[in-house]
Amino acid sequence: MASEGQGGAITSVEAFVLVVMTAILVAIAVPSYAAIRDRGNDSNARAQLRQAGDAAEMYRADRGSYAGLSPASLVLHDSELDASDYRLGSVSARTYCLETAVGGRKWHLVAPAGDLRRGGC
Repeated sequence: MASEGQGGAITSVEAFVLVVMTAILVAIAVPSYAAIRDRGNDSNARAQLRQAGDAAEMYRADRGSYAGLSPASLVLHDSELDASDYRLGSVSARTYCLETAVGGRKWHLVAPAGDLRRGGC
């Protein structure tokens, strides 16, 4: 004979335990997802800057200096680049600072040293 309370319905205590367990899982998963997403965005930004840096070096090889370098001139040397993804913070005959943002996180490349760092120029 089955005792009372062992039917298909769940009790309020069981429901509370289920809610608490779900909240704990969400509290663990959301920050992990955010960190993974940020690492992916950072990786994309660094790859984009390296590709744009290669185009800037082609520009310098053609002209003898970085003077006149612009996002549009990068596209002339690499058609896969999108000029709207880049901003030049400073340009001189010997150096430049190129900036991009992916997922709201800014990165910049200072050349010719090739330093890739977080933040703007």
